[in-house]
Amino acid sequence: MMMVIGILLALGAGLWFGRRLGPALVAAVMVMAAPLWLVGGFILDLLRKLPAGLRSAWFALLRALGFLVVLPLTPFIFVWAFLVELFRPHRPPARPMQEATRRTGEVIDLATARKTRRPKPPG
Repeated sequence: MMMVIGILLALGAGLWFGRRLGPALVAAVMVMAAPLWLVGGFILDLLRKLPAGLRSAWFALLRALGFLVVLPLTPFIFVWAFLVELFRPHRPPARPMQEATRRTGEVIDLATARKTRRPKPPG
């Protein structure tokens, strides 16, 4: 239930801050999930080879280490990703018709300028 509430709160915050928060959250989740996935899999592979009595001690130690290392860094990753997305220069994509119209205008202006600079033939 707490996971559902957290997801709903994150979704509400995403809608509140606008459409640029979405890519920032996805990037932050990827940044957090990839190392946890890799390191967690490696540690679980190591734990499979330990005797049963040491497993509980290792799990407790690794949980404490994870909280001490990952938890303080989490807000900075989310804030950094959000600020990068927020201050990224946003240019709307050029529409083909507008670009063609602008280029046509430039060609007409260039032709007019050349015509006015060219001397008239005698006659």
